[in-house]
Amino acid sequence: MLSVDEALALIASRVPLGSVEAVSLEHAAGRVLAREVRSDVDWPPFDTSAMDGYAVRLEDVTPGGTLPERAALVAAGSAPPPAIAAGEAVRVMTGAPIPEGTEGIVPVERAVRTAEGVRFEARPEPGAHIRRRGESIRAGTLLLAAGSRLRPDDVALAALAGADPIAVQVLPRISIAVTGDEVVRGSTTPGPGRLRDSNGPMLLAACREAGWPARRLPGLPDEPDAVARLFHSAGESEDFLITTGGVSAGDLDLLPAAAAAAGFEILFHGVSMRPGKPIALGRRGETIWIGLPGNPVSASVGFVVFAREAIARFEGDAAPRAPRIPARLTEAIRGAGAREAFVDGVWTAGPEGNRVSPVKSAGSHDLAAHALANALIHLPAFGAALAPGAQVECLLRTGARGAV
Repeated sequence: MLSVDEALALIASRVPLGSVEAVSLEHAAGRVLAREVRSDVDWPPFDTSAMDGYAVRLEDVTPGGTLPERAALVAAGSAPPPAIAAGEAVRVMTGAPIPEGTEGIVPVERAVRTAEGVRFEARPEPGAHIRRRGESIRAGTLLLAAGSRLRPDDVALAALAGADPIAVQVLPRISIAVTGDEVVRGSTTPGPGRLRDSNGPMLLAACREAGWPARRLPGLPDEPDAVARLFHSAGESEDFLITTGGVSAGDLDLLPAAAAAAGFEILFHGVSMRPGKPIALGRRGETIWIGLPGNPVSASVGFVVFAREAIARFEGDAAPRAPRIPARLTEAIRGAGAREAFVDGVWTAGPEGNRVSPVKSAGSHDLAAHALANALIHLPAFGAALAPGAQVECLLRTGARGAV
């Protein structure tokens, strides 16, 4: 049986990279950049004023002295004005190009207009309130690396560089199918032996929170023909087929065999971890199947540890893995045993460093306990029990209550 790292290595090597498309910058936030962006201009593109004020030469200004004011005001968007002459002050607005020869800007708050000209309180420091051409960015500077997920500030940099439209990886298409004769929709009152589906809504929400389009397929009964039809049609409308349930070793765990019969190469089936041991991964052509267990906590952990990385790699994300942060335990925790474990925890950051508190849980069905956690405490296999203060690795869960 594979370790978690071995399974993740298979995901890294076997999940295909999606194609590239061009989108307008107004739709680019959250997308993964497909090609690097370099600036085609200096920024600022010219010497400019950082304040509303007066452009002057330093030798012309004496405290309490007056200079004649040039008749024409220079506003933002104006053409570059003529060079500054000896013994004159030029009125400039914030963002306006300044006259060649300007050595400082005197803010309007420190100048007084009089009938004789402009009187200044003090001589400015050399370069005061001047933004020099290229002091922030030089033409040719790398602004954004391929594989970065675009934030609003990144979109601003792309706009500065004229990268509109911008090349991004295509969004993954995801279909989610929940198996089991016992599962009914949340809007339905369960009859005897039935239970409401929490996995479908949970996985849809997790995908959409990450910015990935996802759709929910009709419930999948524990019938060989229905399961066969699902895998036969897989890939027609999705890049990823995510299922829950039907991957363990029971009589009605039909999915791995059906996937193999439909031509999927089973990359792994079973990982030495808890919860989530029966998880499966298969590929047929460019289509990936991720088979998550049916217990809701197992399905959630499987998504955080494996599915999220697989989908992010398809999207070309340079940092596809769930963030892993060190923290110190607030209370003792037992060792993982023969399988590495992912234990629900509440992670906090404070002046004394990161802390994590294990959440008491009744098992992989205890969704109420899992919902309290914003992190998964990763415990290596065969590790000893850990005392309060011991350092552990935490996988941060986005969107969980209390998450940073």
